[in-house]
Amino acid sequence: MKNAKPKIEDVANEVLSGDELKNALDFIGFLREHKLNPAWSATNAWKVSSKTFTVCFIRLHGSAEYHGIDPGEWNIVPFIGEYDASALSNAEKEVAWTNKRTCSSCGQCALKLDSVFGKKYSYACEAAICFHNPNEIAVACAKKIIELRVNEIKQGIAKKHKYIPIRDRV
Repeated sequence: MKNAKPKIEDVANEVLSGDELKNALDFIGFLREHKLNPAWSATNAWKVSSKTFTVCFIRLHGSAEYHGIDPGEWNIVPFIGEYDASALSNAEKEVAWTNKRTCSSCGQCALKLDSVFGKKYSYACEAAICFHNPNEIAVACAKKIIELRVNEIKQGIAKKHKYIPIRDRV
């Protein structure tokens, strides 16, 4: 069905298994507990929002090829801000930094950042962290980052996600 907007749990049960399925369902359960319901965004991709702010994206195998998600895999892309180094424990920062990515146009299509949890980067943006096929430790770190984002939104200090169209990029 072209217009079907499946529940993320249903698709996860179809495309994931083992620890990947367990970790995905744990993360999705955490989101639902916190009234952050994944909304279908595109094929096998869900956007999570709080108020009108993007919190994260969850993508499962079968989403657009350029996300690089192979069969049995999934990812979480939390949206981050200019959090200070004390926002996460040292162990959590290491997990976040290990999962920091830089795309070919980093900082050009989304809100540019100077640092990620206190570590300076030449190229970073609000979607600079991608937990690809996260294990339990990475899922726990993603949850902490989601809590930081939601708290900023509640306090009214979060920056709005800003997608910059290709024609407007430097």
